[in-house]
Amino acid sequence: MGRSISLFLIDGTPDGVIACELSNWTGKGYKIPRNNLKDVSSRNELKKPGVYFLIGHDEYDKETVYIGEAEDVFKRLYQHQEKDFWTEALVFISKDENLNKAHIKYLEFTLHNEAVEANRYKVFNSNVPTEPKISEAEIAVMSEFSTNLKLLVGALGFRIFEKLTKSLTSKKDKYLIDAARGAVASGIMTKEGFVVLKGSKIASTEVPSMPASFKKKRAQIINEKIIIDSEFTQDYLFSSPSTAAAVVMGRSANGLKEWKLTNGSTLGENEQKY
Repeated sequence: MGRSISLFLIDGTPDGVIACELSNWTGKGYKIPRNNLKDVSSRNELKKPGVYFLIGHDEYDKETVYIGEAEDVFKRLYQHQEKDFWTEALVFISKDENLNKAHIKYLEFTLHNEAVEANRYKVFNSNVPTEPKISEAEIAVMSEFSTNLKLLVGALGFRIFEKLTKSLTSKKDKYLIDAARGAVASGIMTKEGFVVLKGSKIASTEVPSMPASFKKKRAQIINEKIIIDSEFTQDYLFSSPSTAAAVVMGRSANGLKEWKLTNGSTLGENEQKY
């Protein structure tokens, strides 16, 4: 079923403050660049109870998010300026007065858990939110609120809650590499790039002629412990199948030719069929 989303560029620019609403929903969202925080200080609705996301990057340039709640969201964002990792904030409040402290703590709890499970962003919270006691009816209402909130988060370009392999429908979707020096890996092609699946093994060594850019990428994800003892500890998104194949095989590789289905057809051959 289609949904209608309204985006309002408050200062008339696409990289400024954006207010967003969803048809037939009592919630409202804001995307606020850190540098524009003072520009929304007069908006009273941002001084209501709500949940917020602080979004930025860590020292390895991995996308990072802090998820919180506050009875006065703007005041809390202002206090969070002591944190230097974030560059943008997402805020979600209710246009009516139906969000109370227990509601926003429940949203914080469920959203934090879903973000950790999706494993798309590094979740920066030092303390794990606890689940508050709310009624069954309130849980149903907050579950609907959360669903709409996550839809807007995605529409604004942040994939905090989207699992990498959500498009994996069967083993037929898996492409494989079985190559020299212990490289045995599986992965899938998605709309974002190529995902190498958890449990895949990389080659134990790199050939001397491997380009520096691929060596750097390989070293980076090993350093981040995405690969431990030559094995992927989680699903990992690469920008292209060739980069994925090169990291797995420890040498230059054409991913369109190296990644193959169990019937022997290559990724490139299957793309041409569509």
